[in-house]
Amino acid sequence: MARVVDPKPSPSVEKQIDCPGCGARIAYVGNDVKRSEGRDISGGPDGREWVTCPGCYQAITIRQW
Repeated sequence: MARVVDPKPSPSVEKQIDCPGCGARIAYVGNDVKRSEGRDISGGPDGREWVTCPGCYQAITIRQW
């Protein structure tokens, strides 16, 4: 069974991004990323991954397709 060895994320897992809304530097891990998928008007794939800024609550896009 898995167990938590250290609750603080390893620097190799933690990533950072700047918020375009308030300018804060946001640190996040994989569990913080939200994802939405769908289809565009021509039927092709459409989606994005984002995190929410804890300062201004703006959605910060990490990846879009």
